[in-house]
Amino acid sequence: MHRNDELAFHFKGHTFSARLTQGGLLSHCTWNSEPVLQDKVAFTTLTDWCDTCIQELLDEYVTRFSSWKRVRHVATGISLAQIRTKLKPGTDPGMPCKCEQLSRDVLALELQLQEANRLLAGKRAPEKMMDDNPFRLKF
Repeated sequence: MHRNDELAFHFKGHTFSARLTQGGLLSHCTWNSEPVLQDKVAFTTLTDWCDTCIQELLDEYVTRFSSWKRVRHVATGISLAQIRTKLKPGTDPGMPCKCEQLSRDVLALELQLQEANRLLAGKRAPEKMMDDNPFRLKF
């Protein structure tokens, strides 16, 4: 998502949209393509923007309106909930965190390097020491 991207949602035959501005604020609101809420400079949350559109413009009061699921990025048609899931590391099984995968790859390569160095040095893997301690701890 980028600055000036358009976000929109539909509610009972009405279309509301806003532009994403610097810092993630929502402004330049429209209602069925007409500018509205010009007295409000910007909204800081999706919920605040959606609630204001529904309550102040339509005089409706809804309690079970999920802004994250209903608001869509207009250019892609993807809901913000889906975008948030894809951007959050490790939450989308189809898109694992790249940092996590990179760390695993580095660790695997380090282990392979240790094994290769051990083989080149002609050393065998360390054997387990025999435990001659007659006392055993029980947990």
